[in-house]
Amino acid sequence: MDERRWITSVLAGDMQCFACLVAKYEKMAYTIAFRIMGNREDAEEVAQDAFLKMYRALPEFKFESKFSSWFYRIVYRTALTALRSQQVFSDYDEVATVDVSLAEEEMATLLLEQKDRKEIISKVLTELPKEEALLLTLYYLEECSVEEICQITDFTASNVKTKLFRARKHFYVVLEKRMKCEMKSLL
Repeated sequence: MDERRWITSVLAGDMQCFACLVAKYEKMAYTIAFRIMGNREDAEEVAQDAFLKMYRALPEFKFESKFSSWFYRIVYRTALTALRSQQVFSDYDEVATVDVSLAEEEMATLLLEQKDRKEIISKVLTELPKEEALLLTLYYLEECSVEEICQITDFTASNVKTKLFRARKHFYVVLEKRMKCEMKSLL
């Protein structure tokens, strides 16, 4: 059953179809919330709140965009609101960009192709500023387009591209440091 039918059924009162929507999107909703909130408990609460808001707002969804982009925007805004209410939200300091050579990028890429690639990526993402981790997660793991990320975050396309560029550079710097530490521990 496709999302359009699920949504139509949910609007008609079919809670089983709502459970299908939850099952399909719960992992990424949690991931987005976790990238912003920084801890499991708050992320779970934000995800639950976002599903509730989605359910209430479902009658206003007009199928003009992808349902996932519309819903991830709800998750994103719910997480930001929760973070602000905790009085923890603040802009992170600009990361000093470091030029990473092509050879270093290739080395990092080769190391990522190992068996534990997802674990390494996950650990590196937790070391990045929340906004960078979120953008990389949306773009690479969820495969959202720049336009979809704009819809989710309210950033301009040029802002998304710039932030993604900086996030990739920062990711490689953190990854390189992690790989050097792991190499030293192996030797």
